[in-house]
Amino acid sequence: MDQTNKKEEAQQNGWTWKFMSVMFCAYLVIPGISYTISSLNAPAEYIKSFINATKYERDHSYPSKDEIDSLFGLLVALAGLGAMAGSLVASLLSDNLGRKIAILIASLTGLTGVLLLSLGRTASSFEMLFVGRVLTGVTLGIGLSAAPAYAVEMSLPSMKGNVALINQLFQSFSFIIAQVVGYMELLGNEEQWHLLLGLPVIFFGLQLLILPFCPESPRYLLMKKNDVAKATKALQTIRNRKNVEKDIDMLHAELRESSTEAEVSFVQLFKNKVLRRPLVIAIVLGLHQNWCSIAAILFFSTELFQKAGLDDRSSRYATSGTGITFFTVNVVAMFLLSRFGRKTLFQFGTIGMGMCSAVIALTMVFQDDAPALKYVNIVVSLLIIAFYSIGPICVFWVILSELFPHSARGSGFSVAILCAMISFFSHCYIFPLLLSKLHSYTFFVFTGINAVTALFVHFYVPETKNKSFAEIAKSWANAEDLENQLPLSQKCHTGSSNAHANAVVETKQQ
Repeated sequence: MDQTNKKEEAQQNGWTWKFMSVMFCAYLVIPGISYTISSLNAPAEYIKSFINATKYERDHSYPSKDEIDSLFGLLVALAGLGAMAGSLVASLLSDNLGRKIAILIASLTGLTGVLLLSLGRTASSFEMLFVGRVLTGVTLGIGLSAAPAYAVEMSLPSMKGNVALINQLFQSFSFIIAQVVGYMELLGNEEQWHLLLGLPVIFFGLQLLILPFCPESPRYLLMKKNDVAKATKALQTIRNRKNVEKDIDMLHAELRESSTEAEVSFVQLFKNKVLRRPLVIAIVLGLHQNWCSIAAILFFSTELFQKAGLDDRSSRYATSGTGITFFTVNVVAMFLLSRFGRKTLFQFGTIGMGMCSAVIALTMVFQDDAPALKYVNIVVSLLIIAFYSIGPICVFWVILSELFPHSARGSGFSVAILCAMISFFSHCYIFPLLLSKLHSYTFFVFTGINAVTALFVHFYVPETKNKSFAEIAKSWANAEDLENQLPLSQKCHTGSSNAHANAVVETKQQ
């Protein structure tokens, strides 16, 4: 009897074992991506030595340290370049071929990239590492768009927040795996670092084997392909019940609503006066995503801890703390998001990161006079990750979804993702050069960037929590612009809201 009740409860709330199995299969690309992106941190010195030795074999002369640092920075940054390309084609693949096929393309690209990263040492070709890094970046751009969309479209409205949270947890947990496997006692040593880079073959290979047997997104089948029969069959599979009429009705209602609202194109987004402020916010916050100092901590922490005075082994162990912190605080951040305003959390996180960046710079300046400061450096680095998880990364995607109306959300997100990838590429390439030139003072740059961003958010970004787009837009657009340039369905919502408000006022007056 208890088993029957549990089954019925799962069917009602959507968390059936079939849905969770499909979601797990879809999200296998996420740990593959996150692991690969962060896996260069631990074996950085061995990869530099490999590049150095390879160039000597070819040219019979050793390159300068600056050249090696520049090449390694480029290697890390190329993932951002690939991600830009991936993000530009992600929606095209998802809309024309389907969410599932887009994920499989991402996974196949990732598998190819990881094999190149792993085999580059055997082939004595650091260029293979560069190509592999670009391909894994393409996987990042496609996978981080297609996989969450696929899983969310499979879920009931009440499940969407938790489904998105699981995606974030998959990402942060993958950082921990990459850092632990990067210990010298495991694969983070001179003999086995190439195996460390090849480990995501497991995630990508497993996904390529089992995802083809999963159903396509019902929303895609109905709204893009107009195939009610296949959409019904897919829903029956993931809901684990035959009666899915309510689910189909919800999709039809969504289809009718979206058909009354024309999609805002990329070009129109820049021309629309009402959407100009959300666009500027998306660009600034997107560029801030990596230049806030988080990329320096997540991707170069081993080198930073060594410069702070820790030995190689201790630096590896300290680095694993960054992944654990990232995972833990991400869980806490989701609860804070429901309690505090978006703007408040973003400012809190940004100001905290700016202050911590200044402390890191000061500890590096005075570390020779006070060796114990290296431990302060570790603690403050972990605090940067905590502030980032509470503010910039937690709020970024939520506030964007609330700043743009439904018709402009796709284009708005594309701009934001593109800016975030530009930020990733430029930061990862420039940061090693900054560190070699500015040394201990490098983190003062991040203090300045966070200070400027905090001021921008304070004066330019509106609070969006529990507000419709029309209500938010009134804080910067006049009534005439709202009337002329607001999408049709949004005008209807605005009119309904105003009518309701007037009715309430009249009732009170009576």
